[in-house]
Amino acid sequence: MNLDEFKQKDFFDNKNEQITSSNITSPSKASSINQLEDFLKGELLKLNIDKSIKLVEGNKNSKILFFYGKCDISDTKIIDNKNGELFDKMLSSIKLDRKQISLASYIPLGIGEFENDHKMITTLQLINYRLIELINPKYLIIMSNYCIKMLLAADLSSMSLRGKWFDFNTPNDVVPKKCRVLYEPSLLINNPDLKKDAWEDLKDIKKQLGG
Repeated sequence: MNLDEFKQKDFFDNKNEQITSSNITSPSKASSINQLEDFLKGELLKLNIDKSIKLVEGNKNSKILFFYGKCDISDTKIIDNKNGELFDKMLSSIKLDRKQISLASYIPLGIGEFENDHKMITTLQLINYRLIELINPKYLIIMSNYCIKMLLAADLSSMSLRGKWFDFNTPNDVVPKKCRVLYEPSLLINNPDLKKDAWEDLKDIKKQLGG
């Protein structure tokens, strides 16, 4: 599949997403992203927090999923403001944009106050694993040390993992995803010398997509 075919691919029918609000008891029972969002909204309501939840931005059926760590409190979308401007340029450099990818953050947009809440983080871990299973991307691109620590359950840095592909699968998924670590925009803004390495990583991602 070349890059143009990747962008133009006619993805799965979304009729399975048309499911009524769920009463699932755990994220692993969710059969759609909507059900996952409803589950998290229900957990927040138990804490008297009424917030709309959107776990994924972009194309939910894309074969490439970018997984971010934590959004800033001022963000109105995943990877926003200066970080977002750089992220958009990074995507553009490999002829992609936000509409063509799936984009998620480990701590969903708007609930950053739960960063140190152990119970909620445990719930989010289950939600994020199921999210990956439902999107079922061929490629998983992980950004930020926080996301590495939580998704891979490893105390490793982006600097130690970048530059190579490796297999990743969730506990309930026997089909591994081709995984790559990419420097997050804030790291590149604060450390411009790393942009050369980031460009090499982006070129390799483009190559994998057939471009």
